[in-house]
Amino acid sequence: MKLFYSLKRKVLAVCLAGMILMALCVGGISLWTISHLTYDYEIQNMNHLVDTTATIIDDELLRSENIVNYTANAISRKVDDPAQLRDLTFRQHLARSVDHDFQDASTNLHIICSYYLYYPSENISALWKASNGRDSVFDDVLAKQQEDFGHTAPRHVLAFAYLMDQGEAAWTQPYYSSYLNRYIISYLRPIYKDGVMVAIVGIDIDFQAFIDRLYANPPKGEHGMIMLCDATGSMEYSPEAPLGTPVAEKGIRLVDPPETVAEAGRTDDEMLRYSWDGQESIAGIRALRNRMNIIDLRQKPQIYSRTHRAMMQMGMGLIAVCIMASLLPIYMINRLSERLQRVIEAAKEVGEGNYDIKLYDTQLDDIGELSRNFQAMVGKVAASQGNLTYMSQHDVLTGLFNRMGLDKEIADWLREHPASHGALVSLDLDGFKFINDLHGHMAGDEALRTLARDLVENFGHEQIIGRNGGDEFVVFMKDAEPEAAQAAVKAFSNKKKSFTYDGETHSFSVSIGYTFYRGDGMRLFHESDTALYAVKLRGRNHYRAYEPSMESLNRTSLGFNLETITKNLPTALLVSEAKPDGKILFVNKTMVEMLECRNIREFMEFTQEYAPNVVCPCDRERMTKMVWEQTVREPDRPHCMTYCVHTVKGRDKQVFAIWRQADNVNYGKVFYATLIDGHFMYEELASSDGSAEGGTPNRDS
Repeated sequence: MKLFYSLKRKVLAVCLAGMILMALCVGGISLWTISHLTYDYEIQNMNHLVDTTATIIDDELLRSENIVNYTANAISRKVDDPAQLRDLTFRQHLARSVDHDFQDASTNLHIICSYYLYYPSENISALWKASNGRDSVFDDVLAKQQEDFGHTAPRHVLAFAYLMDQGEAAWTQPYYSSYLNRYIISYLRPIYKDGVMVAIVGIDIDFQAFIDRLYANPPKGEHGMIMLCDATGSMEYSPEAPLGTPVAEKGIRLVDPPETVAEAGRTDDEMLRYSWDGQESIAGIRALRNRMNIIDLRQKPQIYSRTHRAMMQMGMGLIAVCIMASLLPIYMINRLSERLQRVIEAAKEVGEGNYDIKLYDTQLDDIGELSRNFQAMVGKVAASQGNLTYMSQHDVLTGLFNRMGLDKEIADWLREHPASHGALVSLDLDGFKFINDLHGHMAGDEALRTLARDLVENFGHEQIIGRNGGDEFVVFMKDAEPEAAQAAVKAFSNKKKSFTYDGETHSFSVSIGYTFYRGDGMRLFHESDTALYAVKLRGRNHYRAYEPSMESLNRTSLGFNLETITKNLPTALLVSEAKPDGKILFVNKTMVEMLECRNIREFMEFTQEYAPNVVCPCDRERMTKMVWEQTVREPDRPHCMTYCVHTVKGRDKQVFAIWRQADNVNYGKVFYATLIDGHFMYEELASSDGSAEGGTPNRDS
């Protein structure tokens, strides 16, 4: 039966059936025609039409908003205090910066005809420029406005200033500007600093040109009436009436309640019902960003008339089908075979990893649906692949590159710039484990995010910055000479760093090692890591450049990190501020166990985070007095004493303490103390020769 392996041969065999083939063809054409002239299909066409038009308009509105928002954010960053605006020089500098931002951003957006900067607190406008044509040339009209009308701000800015009382950016309704001599809509955004509105930034869009372009090229194909309406759907804006005319003047009346207009404008699931010249009509509607709506209005008889015409055409086609019964199936199978082959070839491309495929199959049949769904699926797979690629190369907590992203970005740059200069900087947050233990992991996360923001702010967005893992960060400075790189590292190292968590600000420091790019990119990470290790050996909170002599450093000296040492040290450690009511800065596990607490959180709650609360009330006054007497007498040597501590379970323990005062770069004067349980001391003394007869140590020693 190899005769029927080919699809074409099967169709030829079917053609021999004559009348059966004709019946199948007629039935297929009937189903194809009727299935694509249903009510739901028309609804989809209407929604697609308004969606497409609204997308084009919203794109220009969004670009206009982005220009204003970008400029407003730039102003907000530059104005630290509303009082700065009283300085004329500062205002002039700010106006020049805003003008520069607008000029850069509005080059390809020709519908913008004016932009301005207004200071409500001073009741003056620092900037107002307008364009008379569409050549992106904006002339300064502020002086002429003041000369002609005596105003220091565009009249429409003053007129719509009440919108800014809400504290949000807003689009205005269309209005006529006598000075600009055109119909415009405006987008205005207030800028607040310390609860005070310090400025208003805005642009004007040529509304006449806006709607002229909208109405100039109506959508192709059969459709009803395309209108640009207000938020209620009752007012139409047209080239002849830019300020709007009621749709009732065209014999159009909204049947649905007015509140359904806003809901229908946000979804494809709901259509609006109208009455148009007494005919029942439906409308597809889509809301725009400026609270206007795009409407496609069609009369129902108009929709059904298409079905009637299609049925007549189908009858005429039936005659043609009867005549061409033996030829049409061959033609159809050839077309289907070609279209299926394109889908098969596209599937092979996707299988080989090429997602850039285009199936231009607009046929409204199963193969067309298969092609479109396959195209949509490939698009989603490509997008997912892009998201996975992004996630695989970026750190979730800080948004910076992760190690994989760092390796790729640095390798790409080195490959493209083999002869350029650069520097690789490795940073480590000092005492990160201490931050986590003392304040919690949420505080540690905030410290990492703060350090990430500081790195971007100090080194710039154009540099390659990432989190290498844990509390280690990496910065690759592109096109950086050694002197410039060293200056940047020094500035960042000397900069005071702090993060805020739970309403409190905490200082922190970093250790920095760096190396210069000398054409050998493979050893950059090794060299910067070696330099960072050398800084840690030196005491941290410092920076050093890589030197070949560092290769001989004995890395086993850091085989025991701070966490391992403090966790397993048999003596209790207590670090606190050198004050009468000094706050506890660090404790180890043995100290927590000495006060019979379950964890460090319970320890901090029990002591209220103050070192004197560790001591039993009976010894607190004596201990405090002796500490400060010994500190004044001999501040630079260690001291010892015995006293009682009070545990969380209500028991008193006698301890032997050795302590000293020292300076800390982050906390100033600090007490470092080790405490040993008195019972352990007495047992050891009792077991030694002759010590048992000596009695217990003096508590005041």
